[in-house]
Amino acid sequence: MAPLDRLTRRVIASHAIAALAVALPWPLLLVLVDEQSGDPLLLGVVGAARMLPYVAFSWATARLADRLRRDLIVRVTLVLRAALLLAGALAVVTDHVWMAVAACTLTVAVGTPAYPAQVAAMPGIAGPERRKATDLLVTIEVAAFVVGAALGGLLLHPATRGLLPWLPVAMTVVALAMIFPVSMPAPVRAAGAEQRISPSAALRRAPAALRAIAVMAAVNFVIALVAVALLPLALEGWSSDAAGYGLATGVLGFAAFGAPVLRRLGRTTEHSIGWGLVLLALGLVLVIPVPTVGWALAPLALAGAAAVSVEAGATAVLQENVSDEVRASVLGINDTVIIAAALAGSLIAPVAVEVAGGGLLLGILSVLVLLVAAWARPTREPASPRGRHQVRATVGPTRLEAHVSAHPRVSPAVDRAARRAAVRRQRLLALERRQRALGGVPHQVDPAASPVEVRRAR
Repeated sequence: MAPLDRLTRRVIASHAIAALAVALPWPLLLVLVDEQSGDPLLLGVVGAARMLPYVAFSWATARLADRLRRDLIVRVTLVLRAALLLAGALAVVTDHVWMAVAACTLTVAVGTPAYPAQVAAMPGIAGPERRKATDLLVTIEVAAFVVGAALGGLLLHPATRGLLPWLPVAMTVVALAMIFPVSMPAPVRAAGAEQRISPSAALRRAPAALRAIAVMAAVNFVIALVAVALLPLALEGWSSDAAGYGLATGVLGFAAFGAPVLRRLGRTTEHSIGWGLVLLALGLVLVIPVPTVGWALAPLALAGAAAVSVEAGATAVLQENVSDEVRASVLGINDTVIIAAALAGSLIAPVAVEVAGGGLLLGILSVLVLLVAAWARPTREPASPRGRHQVRATVGPTRLEAHVSAHPRVSPAVDRAARRAAVRRQRLLALERRQRALGGVPHQVDPAASPVEVRRAR
């Protein structure tokens, strides 16, 4: 696999810095709210404020990236994020804690269209390496949520706490400077289309995209439950303490960086998703019988990496199955759905742990993941005109156009009727090319014509 070009690396690095900057202040905000109020309910409100903007706004704001230049969307969001983070830093310094919470929540909200815009533009930026670039972008987006908060927690040390409010501002400015020279034009409406297709209509036409969103929602729901189920296991089953629980959840989050390695499994993206789901279920099952936290770290790392690998693969499926003119809108809908699923998992997790216990809950979740893998397994779909692409070739002063299968090599596993259809299409293409070369006008032969009809056309 070829390395990513400089432009693609610049986009990915800019997004990584900006995503970390958004996550960095939240541990400080939690500490300040706890010091000021000491109310657990208010702490829960602050924690939810970090995720709610995705549920409330992603489905709507991402549509902007399908109507305007995507580079403009990213730059404007970065400027607004820098201004709001600066306001939050000033509020922290002047002891206006709730103003700081509001500023950081607005920072998350105004940044919601940036990630869908960059993922939607990645096929045009990275070209043939779009799968590798998308994997890295998704890995960074997921990992930044955990890594940024972890770095923010480390910076709460007295020696660095004074820098913590200002560091996100500087990081956002750096991200803006990096992305500024990158061009990401607005999507072009399909030729002959009288009006722009709606995201819901695009999803109805793409069953694979709907399955991808459902798979990502299921994975986020499961991981949210796992994060809570580990608590009774750490405190009771592993005879550990809060530090042991923190280590287990940290490994589960940081394992996201191993996702690109697991994405290499499987012949296609769909097979890679299936393998990722199986490995996620395996990691959860292996956690159940371990005696200590130390023995649980490797299975948790496997589960965490597999979960992000599945999300990266499913995002690639969305890229390939949704047209560019509504791709960002669909990705915004996906953000809303999967974050809502994670919130739902977090809300029911305490009750589920109380009823089933940590070990049994992990077993139930592993079965659920395997059922999702069975439901989402690749299926062989019949050939259709939408599964073909147009090939244009020049013969002398004229242009030859023909519709050929998106997969020119027919696998032996394909049924006999499909092989015959592929042979007929190849014969028709060769006939038209020969007639063009001889200066004649090609006969209009149906691609589904029989070999006898093709010979008559000759």
